[in-house]
Amino acid sequence: MNFQTYLDAKRTVDDRALNRRILHQFSAELPESARILEIGAGIGTMVERLHSWERLPRRTRYTALDIDPENIAAARKRLLANGFESHGDGLRIDDGERRLTVSFEVADAIGFAARTDERWDALVGHAVLDLFDLESALPSLLSALEPGGICYFPITFDGGTTFDPPHPLDSRVERLYHEHMGDSHGSSDAGRRLLAALRARETDVRDRGESGTTTRVLAAGGSDWVVFPQNGSYPGNEARFLRYILETIGSVLDECDPDRGAFAEWRRTRRRQIERGDLVYVAHQLDVLGKRE
Repeated sequence: MNFQTYLDAKRTVDDRALNRRILHQFSAELPESARILEIGAGIGTMVERLHSWERLPRRTRYTALDIDPENIAAARKRLLANGFESHGDGLRIDDGERRLTVSFEVADAIGFAARTDERWDALVGHAVLDLFDLESALPSLLSALEPGGICYFPITFDGGTTFDPPHPLDSRVERLYHEHMGDSHGSSDAGRRLLAALRARETDVRDRGESGTTTRVLAAGGSDWVVFPQNGSYPGNEARFLRYILETIGSVLDECDPDRGAFAEWRRTRRRQIERGDLVYVAHQLDVLGKRE
């Protein structure tokens, strides 16, 4: 299964998980004519969702940025299949009441933010902040905002991976999986680190007497993934989503621990539970909304 298929399969999982109170506040904070930058835009599910859920203002210019050109190609194809039309190098949808124009960028988010002269009214990072070293990345990302601009970071992983029915190896699997997230730039507790980093900027930057760079936390709340069978099967393509999660964890186990025999049995057990419609999966996450002042 490729990554684009996984992103498509998790659309319904994200739909349930998003904290609606924070999503509503994000929408309410946007100006009537808004410029939005999304980092790690993937196959375009967030911009598609914001439009179809009527969470965008009447006039929106949306920049979808991703480091993977295959993701951007899939996003363009997806939006074209869902009512968007070609408009210059990007896409547009206009129903007479609302007009949304989408442009695409293939780039590393930190490098893009550092070199661009453009500023946006909102920055969106959906299910992506756990991949960054927040201490170094956050100032660069926030620099892309206009003073008064908002940052919206939904589905930020925060250190909880649970399967049911329980298995004797679950705690070991979770520990190795989370440790692996922190081996490079990312973090398995990115949600609480993000909240702490934004709150620190709320006080520390002001105390230093700097102007225009303070970030205030507007809201934070839970957005857990909860995937469970109903009448012996999973809704939508969520069985496919679960298989990808198991593949991801399995590759980490193979890399981190030589005791592959025990973990192979854990993986076989979990695969069988998916096929029978028995497995429940929960991942703990946070949605965080902030404002640059």
